[in-house]
Amino acid sequence: MREGLPISEKILQTLHNLCATAPDLARRSEELAQVLQLDLTEVERVLDNYGLEGYVESFTDNDGKKRYYLTGSGIIKVCALFT
Repeated sequence: MREGLPISEKILQTLHNLCATAPDLARRSEELAQVLQLDLTEVERVLDNYGLEGYVESFTDNDGKKRYYLTGSGIIKVCALFT
């Protein structure tokens, strides 16, 4: 992971690194919080904001857990972090 990124961009990059790029590959918010060692509420707040911007989509799985994945725009945003 690239050093010096804001937390919000680290969350997007983590989704990308975990290949969460389609609904069947979506990751639970708890998993992201654990990987990044961040507060679950903060992770979900950031992801929900990215959802409003069109970078992330989310849904609730059969266990009642929220899952997130990158949209095409989100993938482009993550790739732009490397340029």
